[in-house]
Amino acid sequence: MDVAARFREYRHLEKKRAEGGLTPAELRRWIAIKRMLSRSFSPGGTEPAADRRESLRVPTRLGASFATVGEVRRSLMTNLSCGGVFIRTEDLVDVGTRLELCIHIDESGEDIRVRAEVVSHNVGPSFGSDEHGMGMRFLDLDEATRKQIEKLYERSLHELVASKDG
Repeated sequence: MDVAARFREYRHLEKKRAEGGLTPAELRRWIAIKRMLSRSFSPGGTEPAADRRESLRVPTRLGASFATVGEVRRSLMTNLSCGGVFIRTEDLVDVGTRLELCIHIDESGEDIRVRAEVVSHNVGPSFGSDEHGMGMRFLDLDEATRKQIEKLYERSLHELVASKDG
């Protein structure tokens, strides 16, 4: 399978979908490619979970932090989509909690600050009893923050595709 070619086709259809919509045939193709890439990027994941997400979930390893009861908690972001993240942390907060998540970009030293809501705990195919984390959905992204997230998402996708094809 040529992951890079499928990725390019997915991104083309993804942008077209966001800008004005897809034909029924393009929508079916977009769903099929998203499923195929999701299986490639996250072995053991489930298709229903991938189908519910607006964009493909991409593995990544970036530092993140969030505050709870006045205390800053550090964590590791293990995947990213345009709509949210999964962070590995022992410091779980209740599903439904809204907080500010700070994503630390190592290369530039900058941070992306985004409002997020906890939507799940410990969800994923590789989670054992000693691994904990939270799925978070982004909330109320302004245009500048949305562009920062999309840039990080694109970079993460490109790095992943290069590692799969390399």
